[in-house]
Amino acid sequence: MATDTQTGPGTHGYSDGLRGRVAKAANEHVVLTMMAPALLVILAIFIYPVTYMVYQSFFLAVPGVPLRFVGLDNYVEMLGSSSFWSYFGHTMFYSFGSLFLTVTGGLTIALAINHVQREYLRNTYSTVLMFSWAIPLAVAALIWNWILQGGEFGLLNMVLTDLGVLDTGYAWLADQTAALVVVTMVDAWARFPFAMIVFLAGLQSIPQHMYDAGDVDGATTFQAFRNITLPYLRPYFAIVGLITWMFAFRAFAVIYPMTQGGPGTATTTLSIYIYRQGMVNLQFGYASAVATFLVGITVIVAAFYVTVVLERIEE
Repeated sequence: MATDTQTGPGTHGYSDGLRGRVAKAANEHVVLTMMAPALLVILAIFIYPVTYMVYQSFFLAVPGVPLRFVGLDNYVEMLGSSSFWSYFGHTMFYSFGSLFLTVTGGLTIALAINHVQREYLRNTYSTVLMFSWAIPLAVAALIWNWILQGGEFGLLNMVLTDLGVLDTGYAWLADQTAALVVVTMVDAWARFPFAMIVFLAGLQSIPQHMYDAGDVDGATTFQAFRNITLPYLRPYFAIVGLITWMFAFRAFAVIYPMTQGGPGTATTTLSIYIYRQGMVNLQFGYASAVATFLVGITVIVAAFYVTVVLERIEE
């Protein structure tokens, strides 16, 4: 007759002697030991600078003058500035506009590629479309700056004038109404391949028998998309939404090479505003206050997303 073998407390493969206790302690702390170098790097390149930034935001910090504690004066000045709220509005338009275009474009192209029957063609299309994501944002901004150049030398103007759409070249980045829309579209162009890859992975994880059952029930293409595809893609929407919005909300590398925040202040976002206040006007305390606000909003949104949105999707 077979007998049950019970493992006493504290054994789990370790002996009860000194050697066993040492081995158990080493095993329990091996993760922390292996993570220690990474944690030190994070502390050096993220936690310390952010902590000092928050600390400096409570001071009047200008070069050649000792730090002078001013309490919340920098924040009061920031929140009372009409320019700050104007730039905050630009930032919200830029980040949510880029998010909408990125999600829409990425999902559309992922659906199109997913319907390609031959695997080597799907891989080829995905690889080609990933090229725009491989290009650094600053380089992509310079490329689009040349494409959208005003006058007769911009590529887009040359094409449109040759086709007869325009009589003369249009200054795309010099128009205060169009400039913010244009840089938002460029940001989305640079980010949509990431969304495409994530959505394509989600589409390929949907069981085929779900669509087969829908066909048996007489579901149309739209009904299958609404009742099968979208529910399965909810976690992927959450991932793409959070990452895309966070990076677009803090964007600098696209706007500055293209417009430097102009014309005037038409494309000045909070990141550009921080650069001007800190690196141009040398008002480091005030710039730190604005940067703290920017980081704080990002952290709050990310925490809400992780603790509320993702949890509800998982449920």
